[in-house]
Amino acid sequence: MAYGLEDRRTIFALASGLGKAAIAVIRVSGPNSAQAIEALAGQLPRPRQASIRKITDPDDRRTIDSGLVFWFPGPNSFTGEDSGEFQVHGSRSVVSLLLKVLSRMPGMRLANPGEFARRALENGKLDLVAIEALGDLIEAETEQQRRLAIEQSCGHLQQQVERWRSDLLDSLVRIECDLDFSDELDAPSASRAKVRKKCEEILRQLAPLTAESLQVERIREGMTVLIAGPPNAGKSTLLNAITRRDVAIVSERAGTTRDLIEVKLELGGFPVNLVDTAGIRASDDPLEQEGVQRALKKSAAADLVLWLNPVCEPYHLPPRELADRTLWWVLTKADGDGQLDTQSEVSCNQDSIPALVKVGDREIAISAKTGRNLDMLIKRLEGYAKQTMSVEGSLIVANERQRSAICSAEEALRAALDDCAPLEIVAEDLRRACFFLESLIGRVGVEDVLDRIFARFCIGK
Repeated sequence: MAYGLEDRRTIFALASGLGKAAIAVIRVSGPNSAQAIEALAGQLPRPRQASIRKITDPDDRRTIDSGLVFWFPGPNSFTGEDSGEFQVHGSRSVVSLLLKVLSRMPGMRLANPGEFARRALENGKLDLVAIEALGDLIEAETEQQRRLAIEQSCGHLQQQVERWRSDLLDSLVRIECDLDFSDELDAPSASRAKVRKKCEEILRQLAPLTAESLQVERIREGMTVLIAGPPNAGKSTLLNAITRRDVAIVSERAGTTRDLIEVKLELGGFPVNLVDTAGIRASDDPLEQEGVQRALKKSAAADLVLWLNPVCEPYHLPPRELADRTLWWVLTKADGDGQLDTQSEVSCNQDSIPALVKVGDREIAISAKTGRNLDMLIKRLEGYAKQTMSVEGSLIVANERQRSAICSAEEALRAALDDCAPLEIVAEDLRRACFFLESLIGRVGVEDVLDRIFARFCIGK
């Protein structure tokens, strides 16, 4: 159940991780925060200063624990409300009892996921872009994901949106004046020309944001690398070698892998989803056929396909389903000197190979078994991840909601450029553009997305 402005009871939650730990942090926020702290720890501490207190059960005065207590009177708190924190020992029993005691107090209830952050939004302490950046920071698993979330939280996009909004409101005033005083003004076209110039300028500034949205989505979700090839080409061995653990079963028997095996890892600070697949070949085995179909279906969502071919075998050309994918040929099982077998080279048209793993000017193969040239392949994957996921500039559109708002604003601005449209229609287009920009930072029209955004958060955030 979602709680909004209609439920202003004081909320509490464990803000640190679950399980046994050295320290546990329990947060409270709302009108009864002061009473809760006084009941458990005596007199209120000085605002924003740590105070060592004995924390007791107000019903029987038995000691729960000794720890640090903080008091953050509103509006100078994270949520904008009266808030407090209990930092106690991270024993499961201590945390459980303290939460139980808080739940018995009048006007108190356990917080919902993200409710502290939602109250910060409702009280004007954070805007929607900053809230989403906070959620991304909590979920960040790689260095690039962390940097993206920090960049989003700096407020550059919010500040630029405010400037665009201000310029559009100025343009809207010009149009409204032309409409209200059309009989008195001699040259309304002059105002229209200025409005057109401003709309074109904003459109130019918006264009890079949507252009880079795919790279940003890859940073958040991870680049998908599909390991494909004929049976027994060394796909599972390569997966295990790159991840440095036995993720997939390796066997000399062809067709061992029947399903997709997906592993998330970090390469050069970027998130990568590495997917091992069934060997692609014609087969009468229904299970093997299903594995091949799943591999081909997964390839449609892959950012890169590593097509493996044993160095001692003739080249197996990829199926037509991979024709439009970015594909690297990786020659495997080079357990000897790493040079290409000349007989294999003759058996394939070299023009059909989009890329070969190279060192200098010599074409070489890799050996996942011995590790030969494996580091070079990983370095190349890191370089490709950086190439496809790096985002330049301080203005970043981090997710589909933000991208959709920007695209809708662009559509409204392009409509406002129509010289044949009446001024009333132009004014409406400018209002729509303002609306979509305001929805980007949470000014209007966001109630339908709030529950979905905050549901990603942990309880104590």
